[in-house]
Amino acid sequence: MVDRLSRPAAVLLDLDGTLLDSEPLWSAAARHLAEQQGRPWSTFDDHEIVGWSVPAVASYLRGRGVGQDETWIVDQLHALVGAAMLGSLPWRDGAFELLTLLRDAEVPVALVTMTYRRLADLVVRAAPGGTIQVLVTGDDVTWGKPHPEAYRTAARLLGVDPWRCVAVEDSPTGVAAALGSGAWTYAVDPSQPISGPHAQAVRLQCVDGLGPVIAELRVRLAGPAPAGVGAVG
Repeated sequence: MVDRLSRPAAVLLDLDGTLLDSEPLWSAAARHLAEQQGRPWSTFDDHEIVGWSVPAVASYLRGRGVGQDETWIVDQLHALVGAAMLGSLPWRDGAFELLTLLRDAEVPVALVTMTYRRLADLVVRAAPGGTIQVLVTGDDVTWGKPHPEAYRTAARLLGVDPWRCVAVEDSPTGVAAALGSGAWTYAVDPSQPISGPHAQAVRLQCVDGLGPVIAELRVRLAGPAPAGVGAVG
């Protein structure tokens, strides 16, 4: 199991909660839309939507009594979070170090997020130059996380087998998506415990942040490149 990833063919990175401390921005936006219409919102709701696709959050808000259609809610959520990101991106500790490590080691990188492209593009542009070769967003896929479509798509666009990839995630839904694709998966948020059939398959389950992932990848990237790695595209 470990030998197949002595040097991963690619690294597939989640965005919200993994590279960016942006989950609070999505929660604040959802709270704003709910409370704007006099609907209750609690910390339970904040935790409930972690890792969800934006349409799923919109559907949840509809269920909480927000009267507009889901397309309007999705647009409003992106507008609110986008406005909050205009000043500066809330990078998580270690995010730039991880991206720089992968760039310098010439490891193909994909950003795999349920955020829509108009926001994810901000992150691609702000990342260390040339780091992220492929971007798969919520508006690129039919099925959001926990379905593995987004991770399978990212690996296909990079020209690699997902089984030879490392994925880094923070939420149970994201971990399920990454594992479903066959990727070797790290869960980096100890406040989001992974349970059920996926628990035993997660590498470094619920480590505290990106530091341990960076340390282990640094060792793995010292090995030879795996055979059969396809072209980046």
